Formats: sequence, C-alpha cells, structure tokens
Amino acid sequence: MKDIMKKIMIKISFAAGALAVMAGCQDNLWDEHYGLNGTVETRNLMQVLESMPEYSEFCSVVKRAGLDSVLATDQTFTVWAPDNKAMAGYTVNAETKSQFLENHISRYLYGGVDLADTSSVRVKMLNGKSQDYARENGNYTFAGVPVKAEEIPAGNGLVHGLSRIAPFYYNLYENICQEGNGTDSLAAFLTSFDEYTFNEEKSTAIGKNASGQIVYDSIFDFNNDWLRRYGHLHSEDSVYTMIVPSDEGWKKSRGRMAEYFRTFGETLKDTVKSLIIPDREYAVSTALSDSLSEAWMKQAICMDLVFRKDVDFSSVPGDSLASTSGNVFHHPSYLLAGAVEEPVSNGRIWKTDDLLHKPEESWLKTIVVEAENTSGRESNYAVISSRSSSATLFRDSVSEQRFIEVTATSENPRQQPIVQFTVPNTLAARYNVYCVFAPACAYMEGVEADSTKVNFYLNYVHEDGRMYEDEVIVGETPTNGSTMTKMFVTQIKLPYANYSESPFSGPETQDNDCVKLRVQANVARNETTKYTRTMRIDCLIFEPVIE
Repeated sequence: MKDIMKKIMIKISFAAGALAVMAGCQDNLWDEHYGLNGTVETRNLMQVLESMPEYSEFCSVVKRAGLDSVLATDQTFTVWAPDNKAMAGYTVNAETKSQFLENHISRYLYGGVDLADTSSVRVKMLNGKSQDYARENGNYTFAGVPVKAEEIPAGNGLVHGLSRIAPFYYNLYENICQEGNGTDSLAAFLTSFDEYTFNEEKSTAIGKNASGQIVYDSIFDFNNDWLRRYGHLHSEDSVYTMIVPSDEGWKKSRGRMAEYFRTFGETLKDTVKSLIIPDREYAVSTALSDSLSEAWMKQAICMDLVFRKDVDFSSVPGDSLASTSGNVFHHPSYLLAGAVEEPVSNGRIWKTDDLLHKPEESWLKTIVVEAENTSGRESNYAVISSRSSSATLFRDSVSEQRFIEVTATSENPRQQPIVQFTVPNTLAARYNVYCVFAPACAYMEGVEADSTKVNFYLNYVHEDGRMYEDEVIVGETPTNGSTMTKMFVTQIKLPYANYSESPFSGPETQDNDCVKLRVQANVARNETTKYTRTMRIDCLIFEPVIE
C-alpha cells in the first residue's frame, strides 16, 4: 500500500533539483530499486532519452510532434520507449501523436515495484487508452510487448525500453465507426444517437467576433442514449465483448426480420363500440408506419450485441449468458460461429456476416401478461381481488405467486363478469395464445373446488387497418377446480407489430394498446349449480410459433 501511495504522491522539484521522496526505510528501498543509491538524477526525461543512442529514432519523432517540451516539464511521466530496431520502418503520419506517442507515455511513475504484490496493473496513457503492465515468471511486458530489464530514472519520471512498438487499438465505438471498416450500417444507427452539448462553464472565452459576440475555445459534452443504456462502448475504462455485424450481416438481418416489424401508422378513428371494447382505424403503408417499422427493426437488430466484460462464450457459468439488454442466451457459443475476433482497447469485437441470435431468445420472445398487473387491464360487471399463492401448495405453480379473482356483480346472465387485458410488444408474427387459470385452493387450502366456463374475444389491428374483435372463441373445456388450467385460446397470425420495447422515441408515438384479449364468464342461468361465474386468472401467454 505504501508503494502505491509513494507513486501517487512523489513529485519532481526542479527548483531544488532533487527527487522528493517520502521518509523512512521504504524510501531507501525505492531509491535502490531504481539504482539511485543516494544520488539524484537531475536530468529530465527528454535529456535522458537523448543521451541514449538506442532511442534516437523515438526521440526524433517526439521532437517532430512537439512533445519534447512536455517531457522536459516538472510533471511526472513514465515513457515506454521503443528502441531503434523497433522503430525501423515506422512512418510518421497525421495520427502519430495520438496513436503512437501518446500511446507510449503515461502520467505518474510505473515500475517493477508496482508489480511486487500483483501480476498486472492497468496504465492510463496520455491518449486515454489503458495498457497492461504485467509480470510473469520474472519477465515484464507492456501491452504484451517485452520490457527491457533496466529501469532508467529521470528527474521527472522513468523510462522503460521496448523491443517492439506497443500496439494501438481503437475502442469499440471507434472501431465500429471507422470509415472503410465494413460496419457503416451499424455505425449509422449508433451515431444517430450522438449528441454534443456546449459546456460554457468548461469553455474558455478567447475574444469577440466582428459582431461583438464572445468567441470560445469550445468544450462540448458528449451523450448517446443508446450507449448509456446498452454499454459505454466509447469509454476506455469499461470492458465489453461485442458481436458486430458487417454491412453484409446487417443486410441479412434486415431481410430476416423486416416482416416481423411491419406496422401501421396514424390513428384515423378512435371510438368505444360498447363497454370497454375499442373500435379504431389506422392508416397503413404511410411514412409514419414505415419509419416506425424501420426504427423498431434496427433497435431489435442491435439490442443483444453487447455483453459485459471480456467473455469466453464457450465457458460461462450455468451455460447461459445475458446481454446488456437483459436477454439470456443458452449455450451461447453458437452466437460466434463464423465470427472473426478483432482486438480493441476496451474489450473485444467478434465481427460476423451472420447474426445468429435465436429469435425466441432475443427479439421474438414469449409474452406473458400477469393478470394482477393493473396497467392495461379493464373490467366490467366484476369485482377484482388480487390473491397470493405463497402460503399454499401452488406457490411454485402460479406465475409470480399472484393471480386475480374476478367475481360477478350481478346474477343477470347478460351481465357476465368481464376482464380485458392489453398485450404489449406483439410483432407481426404467429402466436399460440393461452389463458392460465388457478383453482380456489391456490390461495386458501381446504376450500371447496369449483370451475367455470369462459369465452374469449381477441381484438387487434386487422390487415385493412381496422381494430376490432374477432368472433367469440369459446373456451375448449371448463376450468379444473383442483389444479392449474392452461387453456389454449387460439393460434393467431397478427398482421402488424404493436411494439414499444425500445426506450427511444421514434418520429412519432404509436398507440401501445392495440392487441387486447377479453375474458368473459360464460355460465348460463341453468348452469349455476354446476359452474361458478368466478374466474381466477393467473396470466395470459402469447407464445410465438417459430416458422
């Protein structure tokens, strides 16, 4: 710990011409480690480098970039200097300062003493990248490049010799957005969320223009809502593994997914036909419907590309891996079939021409509507009570251990209890629809068993843009009074998506309650001795049929 504190606190004082060190015997160990032995190195880093012919090529590049004056200041640096052999063939270009020189210079002192109690430390470079300084079997490396044994002290830092140039890698975001990298389609989507906000407090006024307005050396704050939610791909301090589709892979995914995100546009009519049953009409094949379909599809392509940390897909705990969206992939090694790895500074990229995510694990998932959730739920001729199964034998059978009990408010057979549910995030896909019922003993053991008969009414936007109910679907059998009943309702091919999964607003908002399932008791007056009009509903399930 004291070594770490020394590294942070040591400063160089040119006025005194001496290296300021902390008191105590640890200081002697520090000096001995760097070969000072009671002497003080007064030359700065640039002078030390220039005194060693084997680093002349590196010094020449430093001077051309104007960094020699930086290495001569009283600030503390560690220079990781490639020798002349390593510099052979290096060509100076417009990116030399940021991608080469600043990739070999770090602030503060980093030496072997930092690896006395650990095998690796992360070193933050002047260009913002982080490199690993590591020790293994008595040998040292920097960014995977062997470090020469001698540590060369200067009055304002240390020099480490390298036998090769340390590699420079773009971070995830930079890699994706590089022109000519074959990922223009993904880059266009991600950068569409880029926002730059002028920060007046951090900016410096440098004068006025001809109109008398203040001119700033401007600082802008960067924000990207997609990165904020799914992963800070631009941050050098974060580590992610990302599956990146090439432009060819993006094109294939569009072809595979477009039909599922076909949707409708503007609301043309919105009325209530009777009771709680909407009767609406929407415009189809309009600019709004096309833009919504496009936005939702792109979001679905991208939402499961990022995984936290540096992940080995072939060896994950429990054989399952969650993306940053929260979706879980089982035996995820299949996702990397045919992918090629590319190194980046904050993780790793697997570039592919085929995104292989299983629809049912990613963008075409089973939809479960919990009956106890009041959002999107309506009722008539009914009193609804929430029930818990946690104290009964059904605690593991009832979804989330809660269901609703729907009781009639009237004995009039024309006023059967009704409850209607909104089903969110449906796609233009085929679904098997189920309604799950619980028995009375699911919340109170020992009560008398009963059962009921039900009708179902499915309301959605049809091909012509009109939202209305289909003909009644009669429940296939009465509910079981003693066990859970998973009742098949129907198989339906929804012609339009009604999807609001994305947290990002599109060009306009769309009604988010355009798929509804109405459940209604169906017990005639002469059946009340055999059946009850009370319905106990656990959940609805819309299970996609993978075609």
